[in-house]
Amino acid sequence: MHEIWKHRVEYLLISPFFIVFGIFHGYPLVWSLWLSFQRWQGIGEPRWFGWGNYERLLTSDKTWSALGNTLIFLATLLPIVIISTLLLAVILNSPRVIGRRVFRALFFLPYITSLVIVAIVFQLLLQDNFGWINGILRSIGLAPVSWLTEPGPARVAVMLMVYWSLTGYNVLIMLGGLQGIPPELYDAASVDGATAPQKFWYVTVPMMRGVIVFVGITTTIGLLNLFTQPWLLFSSTNGLGPEQSVATLNTIQYSTAFGSQRYGEAAALGFIIAILVIGASLVQLRVGRLTEV
Repeated sequence: MHEIWKHRVEYLLISPFFIVFGIFHGYPLVWSLWLSFQRWQGIGEPRWFGWGNYERLLTSDKTWSALGNTLIFLATLLPIVIISTLLLAVILNSPRVIGRRVFRALFFLPYITSLVIVAIVFQLLLQDNFGWINGILRSIGLAPVSWLTEPGPARVAVMLMVYWSLTGYNVLIMLGGLQGIPPELYDAASVDGATAPQKFWYVTVPMMRGVIVFVGITTTIGLLNLFTQPWLLFSSTNGLGPEQSVATLNTIQYSTAFGSQRYGEAAALGFIIAILVIGASLVQLRVGRLTEV
């Protein structure tokens, strides 16, 4: 206590952060954990339900179907995002690219564009009968695709929208990492006779390992918490899509809470999602450390 009183001014200066964090993050987190063991429909007193909410979720086909969709999105998009954004960043970092600053701004523009507007544009592009993409397919003699009414194409539509939204931010992060690589390393590689692909594999990739892990973790967190894109693109089905093909854990959580008024069960699902996110992040950190050896 003497040490705390000795540094009371410093503690006073940093206290606003902890006060705000406690009110808006700490307390809601503890309350939602307590709620996950309750049965509550938003009215009346919550009733203790123990592990019932978790058991109900883990034995529900809807939960496992949503988890399967989420893992499909993750397994498909994660490698595509990491590889493509790294390659795009390398291209945009090259002094040989004319107008590269303009291209950097254009790539980042989708990230700051409202997802509501993006969803409207994608619906216009992918609409079955009058969509622009199906119109192009018909014009070249190909059969139209039911992007918004069949399970497989619906997943592709969501992944296209997610990728289009995420690429700009991740390219910017990759660019920052590339510009932190000392040019002397490339000069030394040139003296040793390394080709451009060899420089990329033996200089760029190892020096970018930390940035790649960061992009992988943030992308994984975003995909495991995927909600906005399927919800907006398939708003008529509450984000479930045809035959629940694009339902994610977060869309199920929203429907459980605000559609069925099962708030305790929705809170429990939130902690299940949190465990998945933490576990996936720890695995990626572990893999990143192992590759350093």
